[in-house]
Amino acid sequence: MLRKGLNVLLLILLFVNMWLAAAVAGTFGPEPMGGWLESPREPQRVAQQVRVERMQIQRPQATEAAVPAPPSQGSSPSAPRAEKPGAITQTSAATSADSCMEMGGFSAQSVQRAIEDLKAIAAGTPLPVEQFERSEQARWWVHLPAQPSRENADRKLAELRRRKVTDVSVVAGENPESYTVSLGLFRDRERADKFLEVLRGQGVRTAMISDAPRAVSRQWLRVAHADDSVRTRMDEVRLRYGGDVLQDCKPVTQARGESSATRAEG
Repeated sequence: MLRKGLNVLLLILLFVNMWLAAAVAGTFGPEPMGGWLESPREPQRVAQQVRVERMQIQRPQATEAAVPAPPSQGSSPSAPRAEKPGAITQTSAATSADSCMEMGGFSAQSVQRAIEDLKAIAAGTPLPVEQFERSEQARWWVHLPAQPSRENADRKLAELRRRKVTDVSVVAGENPESYTVSLGLFRDRERADKFLEVLRGQGVRTAMISDAPRAVSRQWLRVAHADDSVRTRMDEVRLRYGGDVLQDCKPVTQARGESSATRAEG
């Protein structure tokens, strides 16, 4: 009886050994015990969850929204439509930074030359320039010493013109035998001093400054729509012809009434 049981046990062990040998040889696959004695490992779970043979890559199909619909019979053919999604259609020009600017302090002789220079700014485009008068209180007078006769004053004028000083005039004094060559009137002493230095550089050695307050009418020019380039050129013209200031437009106050305002079209 015992011998028969040992024979059965030997047969079982032989069968197990044969099965293990076959498993090692790969007869039952790379993982014969997978899922029997333990839970499936990560690669096995992924392989079970994802069925590659069921996955198919499909080409994207054009949707109705991607295809532009033909215009309906009731729609207008001239209606603007963006060629690309999200495109921006410009409906207005860039905003302008124009502003009203004026410059003044010109004499009657220099204002016309200033207007001619302003006409050339726009290069063929008309530039409306308004000319008007404004009464100012001038205090500092740049002039030559008084001359005993008109003939002496005229000789001084000719000498000044040879030195390229043209914006001058002869003023008769209270004494009938006194004539003074006027070179300029200024509100600020600083500007009068700078002008005197310029005259010194031109060889006018006898010019002097007097404190002589008086009301004078000065010529002003206004440009209603001046951009940055026009404002820059206006300041150049002001400096060239002795203007006092370049500023934003103010209400026009004239010594001779509104009728003295004129317009010069470029």
